[in-house]
Amino acid sequence: MPHSISLRRLSVMLALGAGLVAGVAGAQATTNVQLILDASGSMLGKLPDGQTRIASAKATLTQFLGGLNADAGLNVGMRIYGGGLKTGPQCEDSVLVTPMKGFDKAALQTQVSGATPKGATPIVYSLIQAANDFPKDSSRKVIVLVTDGEESCGGKLNDAAAMFKKLGIEVDIRIIGIDLNEKARKSFEGFGTFENTRSGAELGAALSRATATTQAGRYAVSSPKTAGAGSVVEVKWTGPNNPGDYVTVVPKGTPVGQYKDYFYTKDGNPGKLTVPLDPGEYELRYSSEKASPNPTLASAPITLTPPTYGLSAPKAVLAGSQVEVRWTGPNNPGDYVTVVEKGAPIGKYTTYFYTKAGNPGKLIVPLNAGEYELRYSSEKASPNPTLASVPITLTAPKYGLSAPATAKPGSTIEIRWTGPNNPGDYVTVVEKGAPIGKYTTYFYTRAGNPGTLKMPTAPGSYEIRYSSEKASPNPTLFSVGIEVR
Repeated sequence: MPHSISLRRLSVMLALGAGLVAGVAGAQATTNVQLILDASGSMLGKLPDGQTRIASAKATLTQFLGGLNADAGLNVGMRIYGGGLKTGPQCEDSVLVTPMKGFDKAALQTQVSGATPKGATPIVYSLIQAANDFPKDSSRKVIVLVTDGEESCGGKLNDAAAMFKKLGIEVDIRIIGIDLNEKARKSFEGFGTFENTRSGAELGAALSRATATTQAGRYAVSSPKTAGAGSVVEVKWTGPNNPGDYVTVVPKGTPVGQYKDYFYTKDGNPGKLTVPLDPGEYELRYSSEKASPNPTLASAPITLTPPTYGLSAPKAVLAGSQVEVRWTGPNNPGDYVTVVEKGAPIGKYTTYFYTKAGNPGKLIVPLNAGEYELRYSSEKASPNPTLASVPITLTAPKYGLSAPATAKPGSTIEIRWTGPNNPGDYVTVVEKGAPIGKYTTYFYTRAGNPGTLKMPTAPGSYEIRYSSEKASPNPTLFSVGIEVR
């Protein structure tokens, strides 16, 4: 009794067929494909979820047909064995329900949905009949056989092979087993390409091997064999550029249908991909959204090497000051340098500059003195990783103000200041005890020392404050009192 298989697994196996069909269609002037569906009585057996094998096969074949493109020169037909479509002996119950003349998707899907399991499993008889279904010409010929069991009518697969040889027909035979038992699997050894799967990883590897040998030049991807992790890679591609065709990059051995960064082929040739930040062995894949899971139609290996990262800056600077930072790195899109408190969580940032802005770059460090880190990071992963870091100590600057003790209302006075003169530093006058961050008239320290400040017109007690725009609310870093009268 054959084991069960999930619809998802069968879908992936048929994606192999989709890749095969799509791949061969453009390689020759004409490609003839015959799908052979097992509608024998055993297909009524149920899967663990209660769905019958025939229901799974129908759903998957319908999905498979829906994902094929009606390329010029592609002829797709269907033969069904079992099902009582033909009167007479069960072991001759095999009918070409749709001839290989063009690609009539609706007709094929109708035949699939109408298949009713009944009778024996005449695989060899069906293959011999299929040999006579193909035209006797130089077109490419493909058979995709979907079955849940072995031959039950005493036929020998060697007889089918002999018939193809006798007729001078070269055919690429793909046998997709619905999780066949060991005896059934062995019955197909040495005949065509047999695929059976017990895990997603095995299936993905088998799919990659099969598609690599059957694309016949229609699909291809090429790029440098190595690239820096996280870098932008230019990829040249060969393919039909059908709607939904795309190129992606994934770790080597990733299951079929998965993707990371990608570009659609419609966007140009070559296209550009941002490869992952983690070094290792990867694959570039040409795929399509028109089948589920998206098949791998072509692939090429690429090794991602670890880039060199580094940062160089003064070991100590004044808090709130601007610091110049030299960096070493790949300068990938989204690479940046930031400053954070020592031991801050990965991905945290304060002020920053993108490496694309130049080398060295400039940062305004925080106003609070203490131990900090400069970090080289990237937006291309979440949380943004720390790719390089160096410690930096922020020392407390000295602040001071010198001004008259009194001033006349509305007058302009001269004020000397002491401070780091950081970008955004300013001196203002406010009422005594005003909230932090409040200001009236002011001058930026960058305007010179001393600076001039116009006093309020209302008499009273006031404060002159040294403050900064680099924190919110703007802090009072130093203050002196002044009487306006």
